[in-house]
Amino acid sequence: MKKYMPSLKALIPFGILCVLAGIFSFSANADSTITIPIPKDYPDRKVTLSLRIPAQTEPLTRKEQLKPAITSNRIIVWNSQPSPKLANDDEIHAVFARMEKKGWVKTLSNHAAVRMRPLEKYYAIQLLIHICNNVIEFGQSPNFNNSVKRVNLTSSDVEDLRRMLKRFERDVVLFCANPQKMDKDLLIIQERLKKNTKGILKVIRVEGTEDGATVIHMTVD
Repeated sequence: MKKYMPSLKALIPFGILCVLAGIFSFSANADSTITIPIPKDYPDRKVTLSLRIPAQTEPLTRKEQLKPAITSNRIIVWNSQPSPKLANDDEIHAVFARMEKKGWVKTLSNHAAVRMRPLEKYYAIQLLIHICNNVIEFGQSPNFNNSVKRVNLTSSDVEDLRRMLKRFERDVVLFCANPQKMDKDLLIIQERLKKNTKGILKVIRVEGTEDGATVIHMTVD
């Protein structure tokens, strides 16, 4: 019995089908998808898609992304100035100067920090915590209600401190302080100052913020 061997012409269609099947199977597993937009008012029977296979087709290969080599400068990063500097026209300088003038800054080192230019951010955080603690300590004293009318402190001053606490909230936490609790204590003092103070409401400063809002600083004479 003779074995039947198909001719070369008979193998060509079969080979083309295998090639197309391989191409479509690869495209189905590919990460990219080709989308052809078709107008809504375009009938489906008039849409014709043609697939053209070049004469010489190379299989698509996915390049492996090489991991960057770890160099010595990526292991240790040396920063000679880890503490950023605050701008000389930063609002916090005016807050510190006003609170120092009213007697809420203690110790020589803190007085020196008020006048330091440029002022390192971490020194400013320490000074802010120092002033807030002094105000909170006074607010928690037994004779607060009797001395609140005579104290050199306004509701606007406390509002400035609360705003600075909110601004540097993450940095305050690094110094083992609780900005939420401090703000709550300052709010109680601020409300007491509003209730026990009567006089003329005076605007001391108006400024804009980064988000387009306007902040009006006021005091009561």
